[in-house]
Amino acid sequence: MRRSLVLFALAATPLALTRSAQAQGFQVNEHGSCVMARGGTGVAKSCDDGSAMFYNPAGIVGPRGWIISAGVTVIDANGGFTADLTGTKTDLKNSPIPVPHAYLQYGTDKFAVGAGMFVPYGLGTTWPDTFQGKFAGYDNNLQNIYVQPTVAWKPHPMVSIGGGVDYVIGSVTLTQRVDLSENPVPGFGTVTFGQLGVPSGTQFADGKLDGSGSALAAHFGVVFTPDERFRIGVRYLTRANITYDGNVVFTPASTGITLPAENPFGVPAGTPLDSVVSSAFVSGPLVDQTVSAKVTMPDQLTAGVAMDVAPTVTLLVDYNWVHWALFKALPVTFENAALNSTTVENYKNTWGIRFGLDWAASTNFTVRAGYIYHTGAAPAEAVTPLLPEGKRNEFTGGIGYAFSQRFRVEAAYQYLAQQDRRGRTAEFPSGVTPTTALNNGLYEFNAHLFGLTLTAGF
Repeated sequence: MRRSLVLFALAATPLALTRSAQAQGFQVNEHGSCVMARGGTGVAKSCDDGSAMFYNPAGIVGPRGWIISAGVTVIDANGGFTADLTGTKTDLKNSPIPVPHAYLQYGTDKFAVGAGMFVPYGLGTTWPDTFQGKFAGYDNNLQNIYVQPTVAWKPHPMVSIGGGVDYVIGSVTLTQRVDLSENPVPGFGTVTFGQLGVPSGTQFADGKLDGSGSALAAHFGVVFTPDERFRIGVRYLTRANITYDGNVVFTPASTGITLPAENPFGVPAGTPLDSVVSSAFVSGPLVDQTVSAKVTMPDQLTAGVAMDVAPTVTLLVDYNWVHWALFKALPVTFENAALNSTTVENYKNTWGIRFGLDWAASTNFTVRAGYIYHTGAAPAEAVTPLLPEGKRNEFTGGIGYAFSQRFRVEAAYQYLAQQDRRGRTAEFPSGVTPTTALNNGLYEFNAHLFGLTLTAGF
């Protein structure tokens, strides 16, 4: 359980086979359907829906009056794992999951204030409880909601600056089976049940961890407009250090094993093994207990340009860098100090390139399109059921329609195609540096994302 908590808190990266994240690591980048439709390009030229509070806080200055918008991105993930040994494929059971966003701002030509809510980091994976990776985790979710008061100022016709303070509200849930063969036998020192003949993969408990935490971060941005047709933007989101505090609850699961005569426990033949291990749930290591883990949501930097190549056409390019190398190791603290551990992960920094197109087909109708490529954060030795992520290509499109000067709607679609990647379903013992030695199959993944945002201006 302690190993999986560490992996979940770390990898709880997006990704790859996730239901609540689909960008680098466990980063989510879809916080407004306008920007989503044009490939996530929003740092140099914002959309007039308040989403600049995430994409570049400097971008909220300019539009006059009140703007209020709210929307959702629904992520429908598909994928599976094919085992090397048997060739058997196990499919994900993820249900479509909504990721919300909302913004409120008031602005003038030189000054603006606002508040936004978005979820830049999250993870969700659901596998069948019969999946061979169930001992690493089969029903997991990580969510980090950012609430950001924002202010922006335009001190010069060519320059806008902005920033905000983020209050981060985090929650984590991890569910997994516990393998009896890997656990020590009570009264036998370091001898495990596996050494006494219990088959590997014998489940005898179901563990569920729930935790929550909060933290503060900051967000800064600048937009430089040397020409009315050309803009340059840069934004930086700081890291957030979150301590998740919660509880672990263990529920017994039947092993289905009965003991033979002359067994090492000295009990009569035919005695269920479950009765022998039941003490683990009363006074042993699997009593319900508190647990905590420190996780860092990494800082990220985005820079980009936007150019009006025609009166009705804008081209945009963004480059995004995320500091995933912060995930070198992560300590987990249990109420039972004997379970404390530190897991090595050695994540890598990621980068991505985004291209976007805006075409104002008429005064009230806009067509958008985009393309995204980005690398993966998890090294080859850290591809697990919790985060089997890899390099991705993504294709986007959408439309915007203004019902009037006050009300408009944006709709977007995004297809995510991830490179197949080898990984494992088992875990290394605590304290052991992971290698690719346990990689035993191929993970594959794709996802369909649908976005809708409603905006009103007053």
